[in-house]
Amino acid sequence: MARGPHSVGVRTLEILSPNDPLTRPGDEPRQLPCEIWYPASPSVAKSSGPRATPIEEASHPLGLPHRAYPNVPPLENACPVIGFSHGNSGLRQQSTFLTTQLASWGFIVIAPDHVGNTFSEMLALESEEARRETHLRARAQRPHDLAAALRTMADTTPLADKVPEVAPGSIGVMGHSYGGWTALKLAQLEPRVRSICCLAPASEPFVGRRAFEEGELPLRADLEALVIAAEDDVLVDLETSVRPLHARLGARAELEVLSGADHFHFCDGIELLHKMHENNVRPNQARPTRPLAELRNEGETHAWLNERVTRFFRTSLSGAQARTNEGVAN
Repeated sequence: MARGPHSVGVRTLEILSPNDPLTRPGDEPRQLPCEIWYPASPSVAKSSGPRATPIEEASHPLGLPHRAYPNVPPLENACPVIGFSHGNSGLRQQSTFLTTQLASWGFIVIAPDHVGNTFSEMLALESEEARRETHLRARAQRPHDLAAALRTMADTTPLADKVPEVAPGSIGVMGHSYGGWTALKLAQLEPRVRSICCLAPASEPFVGRRAFEEGELPLRADLEALVIAAEDDVLVDLETSVRPLHARLGARAELEVLSGADHFHFCDGIELLHKMHENNVRPNQARPTRPLAELRNEGETHAWLNERVTRFFRTSLSGAQARTNEGVAN
């Protein structure tokens, strides 16, 4: 799918995660840096023309193209919102190829850093015990982080006149790996969520026993869900992990398989991340990591994912908005 009709703006916001289940009385709420991508005002496209002063793209933590302009005026229309959850040891800007694509088609996307479980923080841990404790803490905190980000957008106006208004009834979630599991947990925490997209979602055994509580699966009957798995994923295996999870989600959950792809094909900078992946074989890895030369290239991969994910949210969240409008009209 081609880029959408809108230029893309991006802003950074810091929010609180007040419902963190590990917060004790007297503790300060955790502060979560968030990135917000949004459709920009048509004036942004005009001001970036050949005779105008050029607007510089936002920076990217990996030094890659970002395709979004910092702090530009927003589109005035109300827009659907999607919360994005990064993977274990990830970061909020890990998949800007996809978040900016969605914003170009009229979606707001908000992505929090899951503080404590980001790349730099996990890299600094020196023992397996510390990593295990961090993983368990993230399991408790991650869903509440994502819920807090969505509620910030839907229930308050911290960025009034700086991002578009959220359209009622049009809330979705998306996540990669540990973030895919995080997104699925939002069905219980935030009943306004109408669609969920999971990219290589981790479940058992990565998340641990009872990754889902009794009654959380299958998903609510009113939810649309799309699971996308990588055929050659050696971290979240298609046959032993993704297919069993998909079978538990319910009849409305679709599964698509991206052939010729591994776990980090859902991120920016595939070549860099996959090389790190090849050089760091995980304990108990069932089979060798295939060299990148044998897999899909970045351009083809990102085009495939942009088409599938954008089509899913345009269908599922547009339908939710239509139902909301019908309810108001009647």
